[in-house]
Amino acid sequence: MKPWRCQICGETYLGAGQPDRCPYCGAAGKNLLSPAEYIDYGKVEMSEQSRKDCLRTLELENNNAAFYQKSAENAENQISKTIFKRLKKHEMEHAELIADMLGSEEGELPEVEIPDKDPAKFAEAHEHEQMAINFYLEVARRAPE
Repeated sequence: MKPWRCQICGETYLGAGQPDRCPYCGAAGKNLLSPAEYIDYGKVEMSEQSRKDCLRTLELENNNAAFYQKSAENAENQISKTIFKRLKKHEMEHAELIADMLGSEEGELPEVEIPDKDPAKFAEAHEHEQMAINFYLEVARRAPE
């Protein structure tokens, strides 16, 4: 067994070999490094626009994490609960990375409203993820870094 650490999400993985993808965030296997090669960048110098975008990102990730947490707590079955619990973990990993880049804390999760039924929760989850994708594409186009 050999340890690997993802340069994207920071999670560690123990396995016989380097996986094709990070089992936690899905990043390409090239981002899984031996712990000795891992670089903790910490706070990152960035433009004012990128700082604003990262603050908005942190808000978005915390909002999504809160949605998934409440959805897991109120899931109609164990399958839905497991899915929402894992999605919350991903959002919290994203928030942690962004907070590290900003040199700040992740902050508290906000209070959110969720639908009553799991199918509606999954439909809203899809909307949350699509909103995030669109936002990140916009940010990537304008980021001077």
